[in-house]
Amino acid sequence: MRPGLISMGGMKMANERSDHSRYVLRTAWLWALLFLAQAVPAADPPKVEVFAPGVISLPERIEFCLAMSPDEQEIFFTVRKAAGQWEIHHSRRLQGAWQASTVAPFFGTFSDSEPSLSPDGRRLYFSSNRPRQAGAPPADFDIWLVERHDDRWPDPRPLPEPVNGAGDQWRASQSLDGTLFYSSRGLWRCAFDGTAVTPPVRLFDPQAPGALVGGHAFVAPDQSYLLTAWMNGPGGRGGWDIYVSFRDPQGNWGPSINLGDEVNTAAGEDFPLVSPSGRDLYFFRYQKNEAGESGDIYRIDASFLDTLRKKAQ
Repeated sequence: MRPGLISMGGMKMANERSDHSRYVLRTAWLWALLFLAQAVPAADPPKVEVFAPGVISLPERIEFCLAMSPDEQEIFFTVRKAAGQWEIHHSRRLQGAWQASTVAPFFGTFSDSEPSLSPDGRRLYFSSNRPRQAGAPPADFDIWLVERHDDRWPDPRPLPEPVNGAGDQWRASQSLDGTLFYSSRGLWRCAFDGTAVTPPVRLFDPQAPGALVGGHAFVAPDQSYLLTAWMNGPGGRGGWDIYVSFRDPQGNWGPSINLGDEVNTAAGEDFPLVSPSGRDLYFFRYQKNEAGESGDIYRIDASFLDTLRKKAQ
């Protein structure tokens, strides 16, 4: 047999063994990747938890409508005293722990509720039935404003008309440019410079012409999104649910999107707030059954809002 033929055959066998080795190696890698994909657990859904249990959220009372300072070290919230009677409480975080709350210094002898801080933390809005004229009897609920001076909150004053008109006005939320959103038989928007307001405009949902947008709103400081609460809204889980609407680059608000099972349940969810850092979403959950009623402030990681934003685009 000629040497050249022996060499050619050997090379052929070597190439076949090399191809087989590469095939085995690729197959092993594919199986390894498949194993890793199955071994790595899927990301857990955001976890809802009671906010500061035993300190802020107490089993013997109902708390709702959180307001938080820009540094996230100070909060205001509403405590229900009796049906239709509320007071605003205040707490600070010291060494990472929230302290037992006390009644806010501007609280009077009337019913105060639904606090909200401006993005810079200098203005605090709240709803109150205190009369606009001293010595008068309790009135309907108007939106009041108190401004911080150093560490004091002196001299609350009502917002001017036409914001405080006939009927009740509830939960104001201010953006960075001074745009104010508030509730009064629907959701309204106006500009406020600290003294005067522009004529309020009522908001409607673009997905359902003629349908009022839910109330108790929280607006992002840059007005990129708006959180609202609806009673029996579209796709609702029961009672009050929380929705989000995103604003497009042209300044138009998109349809209201139910936050889904991460937040909304057959109980009632209301009074949304995103922390100044954008990290956390706080909200109120209320339920009533034969065992009684309960209502606390809850917290959840707010990152799922970005997922809803991408789906809405």
